[in-house]
Amino acid sequence: MLKLNNFFGGKFMDFKQFEYVLTIAKERSFSKAAKKLYISQPSLSQYINRLESNLKVNLFDRTTNPLKLTYEGEIYVETASTILKLLENMTQRYEDINELATGKLNIGLTPSKANHLLPKILPVFKKKYPGIKLTLTEAPSDELEDLLTKDMVDICLMNLPIKKHNIISEKILSEKIFVAAPKSFKPGNEKIQKSETGEVAYSEINLNELRNEEFILLHPEQRVRQISDILFATTGFKPSVLIETSSIETSLRLTEAGMGVSFVPESSAHLASSKNIKFYSIGNPPLSWTTVLAYRENTHITKAAKAFMEVTKNLMGKM
Repeated sequence: MLKLNNFFGGKFMDFKQFEYVLTIAKERSFSKAAKKLYISQPSLSQYINRLESNLKVNLFDRTTNPLKLTYEGEIYVETASTILKLLENMTQRYEDINELATGKLNIGLTPSKANHLLPKILPVFKKKYPGIKLTLTEAPSDELEDLLTKDMVDICLMNLPIKKHNIISEKILSEKIFVAAPKSFKPGNEKIQKSETGEVAYSEINLNELRNEEFILLHPEQRVRQISDILFATTGFKPSVLIETSSIETSLRLTEAGMGVSFVPESSAHLASSKNIKFYSIGNPPLSWTTVLAYRENTHITKAAKAFMEVTKNLMGKM
């Protein structure tokens, strides 16, 4: 049975080896890793050779280019990553003791949240907690789920549905998703209403009234697209897709230019000129989505993350 002190190269704890092995695994090259680590390649190679000798395994397959991990190497990297994450959690807990005087928070969010919700949240948060260093990671919701499960972000501002079972979400906002159409579009019946915020005038229409229209849709990994695809599937409606884009703003601008219809959440509707675009509510119940704060299950939620959640919930409750 491998003894603990042998695993750590004959020392009680040598975290340098974790950094070395993980860097080589990431760069897939001893020379590139040595540059990153600011040591010579021969020194790095000798260090890894001694480590492999102590462990009585080969961590890297040196016959391939680029370098690959062996099965034993994969086990080592997985274990080392877990240990370093535990240490990071311990450090974060110590930082919490300082009553949020210092700390860091990595927030994941979708582009639409970065454009519309974040400018309302961050000024309030930074005024209250100026010592917290923030890192923002913008990505589609599917990618944010992966980042959460890999502990690469602390908390996410995103939309339901969430597909991974090990993510917890807390609802902060629900809003309609409108169909945006060029001003030339004329449905059979228009009954103009005001949105709940009072900012957007819209009418209710049936999806069948759009059968002759071309659609400007978001990419399939984005939540607005996924929600609209569910609507298409459940109603047996096959849209004619003119363009796919990753930007809600781009889809609106193209609709404004008369190129086709698009789907847009209520909070983004103000991006377009009301003179050149019409908004419609669709579906029964109306098409909508829910914005949530999400975090990984069974992980330490730092005080910085809890503070961000509290500020966000308070602000969204007033919207």
